[in-house]
Amino acid sequence: MKWTNVYGLDQLGSFLQKTRKEKGYTQDEFAEIIGASHATLSALENGKSVSSQTLMRAISDLGLKLVVLPKGAQAEVREGAAPAAAFSRSHEEGSRA
Repeated sequence: MKWTNVYGLDQLGSFLQKTRKEKGYTQDEFAEIIGASHATLSALENGKSVSSQTLMRAISDLGLKLVVLPKGAQAEVREGAAPAAAFSRSHEEGSRA
């Protein structure tokens, strides 16, 4: 399994574009697969806002999973299991302030 950290739509779009190309899809082919226009896929890959449905469809159809963790969280990744987030005591206290 391949893991990456992304911190915004621009990084996520770049990662999706790279993964699409690694799988051998053109933008037009992949846009058709996810049920979006070429312009919508281009916007997604360039970090622009698209519908969450389109985003999740692109992630899923590339065989990827999206895991969202709060800033400052630490995650332990085990093959075949979802990451378990662990928060330090100082992070928990800081978020309550």
